[in-house]
Amino acid sequence: MNKHHFQFLLLAVGICGVLCAQSPPSSSNAAQIPIIDRPHAGEWITDINTGWRVHDGDDPAWARADFDDAGWQTVDLEDLGAARPGWRWHRLHVKLHENHPDLALLIEGGDGTYAVYANGTELPGPRIRSSFAVRRPAERALSIERVTGTDLVLALRTFTPAGYAAWRYPLFMTAALGTPEAVETQRLAIQGDRVNLALPSIAINLLLMLAGIGVFALYASQPKHSEYLWLGLYLFLLGAADLLWFSQQAGLVPISANFLIADPLLYAVTIAQIHFTFSFGSCRLGLWWRIYQALLIVPLVLIVLAWTGHFSSAIYLLIEAVILLPVALSLPILLSIWYWHGNKEAGWLILPSLLPVATLSLYDIGSVSIFFGWHWLDFLDNPIPIGSVSLQPVDLGNLLFLLAIAVVIFFRFSRVTRERARATAELNAAREIQQRLVPASLPAPAGFRMEAAYVPAQEVGGDFYQVLEQRDGTVLIIVGDVSGKSLKAAMTGALAIGAIRALAVENLRPADFLARLNQQVLDAQDGGFITCLCARLEPTGAVTLANAGHLSPYRRGVEIPLESGLPLGIVPGVAYSETACQLIPGDKLTLLSDGVVEARNSAGQLFGFESTRAISTQSAAEIASAAQAFGQEDDITVLTIAHLAAAS
Repeated sequence: MNKHHFQFLLLAVGICGVLCAQSPPSSSNAAQIPIIDRPHAGEWITDINTGWRVHDGDDPAWARADFDDAGWQTVDLEDLGAARPGWRWHRLHVKLHENHPDLALLIEGGDGTYAVYANGTELPGPRIRSSFAVRRPAERALSIERVTGTDLVLALRTFTPAGYAAWRYPLFMTAALGTPEAVETQRLAIQGDRVNLALPSIAINLLLMLAGIGVFALYASQPKHSEYLWLGLYLFLLGAADLLWFSQQAGLVPISANFLIADPLLYAVTIAQIHFTFSFGSCRLGLWWRIYQALLIVPLVLIVLAWTGHFSSAIYLLIEAVILLPVALSLPILLSIWYWHGNKEAGWLILPSLLPVATLSLYDIGSVSIFFGWHWLDFLDNPIPIGSVSLQPVDLGNLLFLLAIAVVIFFRFSRVTRERARATAELNAAREIQQRLVPASLPAPAGFRMEAAYVPAQEVGGDFYQVLEQRDGTVLIIVGDVSGKSLKAAMTGALAIGAIRALAVENLRPADFLARLNQQVLDAQDGGFITCLCARLEPTGAVTLANAGHLSPYRRGVEIPLESGLPLGIVPGVAYSETACQLIPGDKLTLLSDGVVEARNSAGQLFGFESTRAISTQSAAEIASAAQAFGQEDDITVLTIAHLAAAS
């Protein structure tokens, strides 16, 4: 460096020193006091986020305007970051224009976490409330009265509950001071942005709840289809849980509504989805799935711990995502397996079942990314713009699921309705046929009185009886019971009646009659069998009996021992044996179906043979009524033949 350069450098340093010496030392406190130099005329609003002083703890003296807070830390109110639990005070000194207008304060902070003081006087409105009533940051406009000078000291007394801090909400988002009209305009604008962002979510989840109620109506019309019950529960609870979640996100309901209601509901939603899927696929719930459902109790404990600040909310969200992920992955795989095994309807649910739980898990991962500062997964927590509205990924998944499941349930309900209509038509046809299986009236052979009682069960069965007078004066009596129910049983009974009437003209002995009838039934039907008792009653009271697997009759209250052959329609060429007995005047012969013996009460007890024997001497109507009152489960048929005493 030459001599001239060195001299120039000394001159520059000297000038700077003089200038610095002439400038007055700045007051650090004065530099941090916002000066709002606004006259009385006109509307205005200005941010007052900078220059706030903060101190941990709680002391009523900190509200006073003359309190010295010079030693407190200075912060920017809108840059506080996530709220920390506990008591804290914030103070701000504002210098106003000497001709300032009436003032209003706009605060956007955790609702229920703070109270506001102006020059030592608490302003009406915001209060520190119970942690169960605290809401996320929301805007408030507060009128500041009786500020006569140019000095304004604002103080914020705050308490952050653990449940509020768990969701990393900021304690305050913004603060502004201005004329009442300008502050109210700004408040309405912030409120509109906050609420309007949540409206699509609220609408979608209300739609889910209404859809759930609609599916309950389907279940009421088809109560045998439990998949409608589980789907209704799933939609209603899912809509309720997400409605509470996004309502608290918008500041419409307390944060506790999400912690203590919405989050636990998610696990009930998961259980409902599992049961719906297995019911829809007509599959039983396995042991491992039941164990998994039992494990869903564990996160409920973690919710309470996170709410009280004893467990990390970020880790809880990660656990929630992990524990719900098996449902998102396993159910579509199971549905695919069922589909390949022939359950075509299961294929309809593969994609819809993936959407709700998968989007919820992704949303949780996005929240965890924000909490841990990963950043590269933050987008999973962001709404998706669709036209003029924005939808949360969870809402989009739920909406797509609802649309898909509506199509699935429409086709399934239509199919089930058609099947029910076809089954009803078959049932009506079977009942019409069944009415022909019993004679409209009974013959009255000399010296005998015949009574019959027939009480069909709710479902059409195959009981029948016939009493046919023969040319030689004998009476052929047939009592039978077709295996199975509904139209097929009624059709088989009708075929048997036709064969019985055709064979009756041949005047066959009971054993031969059953052998021929057995072959007729084999030739005419496909599957099933018929138990049958054949009796031939002569005018003298002699009775010849042959039995094909039917209940033995009773005489004088005692069971007649019969050799029971195979029921009709099982194998060809069966030979049946005969048993003879004699009715004397005063005797009663009782023939009946197993609907009497197999009547069952509410405790599961059978009416049984002993009770049947005990009432076998009563009239046909009394026997049938006793079995029906005990607990009818099958058709009841009773036929009695009383040998009358000769007239004197």
